[in-house]
Amino acid sequence: MPQVAINEQGAAIHAEGDLLRVKREGRTIRRLRLMDVDQLLLFGRVELTSGAVALLARRDVDVVFCTLKGAFRARLITRASKNVMLRLAQMRRAADSDTALRIARAIATGKILHQRQVLLRAQRTLQSDDVAEAVGQMRRLAERARRETSIDTVRGFEGQAAALYFRNFGRLIRSDHFSFTVRTRRPPRDPVNAALSFGYALLTTLAETAVLQCGLEPMVGFFHQPAYGRPSLVLDLIEEFRPLVDTLVLRMINRRQLGPSDFQEHSEASLAAMLVEPTGSGATGTAAPPTEDIFETTHETDPPFDADEIDDSQGSGEQPADHQPAVYLADSGRRVFLTTFFHRMRERMYYPPREQTLQLRQIVEEQIYHLARVIEDKETEYIPFVPR
Repeated sequence: MPQVAINEQGAAIHAEGDLLRVKREGRTIRRLRLMDVDQLLLFGRVELTSGAVALLARRDVDVVFCTLKGAFRARLITRASKNVMLRLAQMRRAADSDTALRIARAIATGKILHQRQVLLRAQRTLQSDDVAEAVGQMRRLAERARRETSIDTVRGFEGQAAALYFRNFGRLIRSDHFSFTVRTRRPPRDPVNAALSFGYALLTTLAETAVLQCGLEPMVGFFHQPAYGRPSLVLDLIEEFRPLVDTLVLRMINRRQLGPSDFQEHSEASLAAMLVEPTGSGATGTAAPPTEDIFETTHETDPPFDADEIDDSQGSGEQPADHQPAVYLADSGRRVFLTTFFHRMRERMYYPPREQTLQLRQIVEEQIYHLARVIEDKETEYIPFVPR
């Protein structure tokens, strides 16, 4: 189990030799062997004792603190990558307009084709004229994005494709208990959007870990331009993988792994009451008071980035819905989603560059190292991963 998520609110993690003992209300609810853990994800009010911090740092286990929504809060790391030459090359490449354009075109084209593939597979059953029209338009948008000479125009094509995709996404839902009409985020306004946002946040965390391990600078991207507090490169690298989250959400809903009771609504007033600045230190796992920002903070000092940042706002038809309550996964929903997500990341798919099947998590990592080789001029072009 390379990735382990702790979702039990009020739990405390203690060190015991080479083990981690997870306790809640004085009772041990879980034991973890450090040799089996590569990454530890802590959601909401989970405490790390000083002994646990020391053990995790000594074993170089990546520890990520998240809100209950799945948004990134902090990370426990030891030292940054020693590959400073790679970062210098990345800065030069990002500043070179021709290189940035080539990489941005590949990222946008890969995402459009992957989204189109999701609709195309569903169309075999749906036989919908609207979906058929969207599939055709998305193919043309991908072709135009591949040839475009302006990054801004490439982003525009990607936004148009996202609009077509999400306009038809609701047709892929077969459960009577769920529906989808428009992409809403920050906050999500319905269960499907809540599940999508949570999945994108997990995907972002997974990709950022691999970026840091590779030695790249997360804040300097190509398709997403650098902005204060935004991990632009991480957002670049997850674009081609977002449809994997979309299909995972569809699978859980259509197979009834998630039901209406796995979500909870919060009015703006109830959210405001909960969104209080924590007094403990997230980086050390200090216990937080009950009023901790267990969903997410939106203070003036926060960077303008959300783990669910997605460019579908450029053309998805996303509309403000201030009168509607915010919707998030409940405890039961998070447990189901986390289990299913990590299982999905262990599923194997064919990876053409290696001519073999790899786990999806490995493919994400391979794509990041592929980009690093392009940056270092060891490979000529970035080729996005689009499942066949």
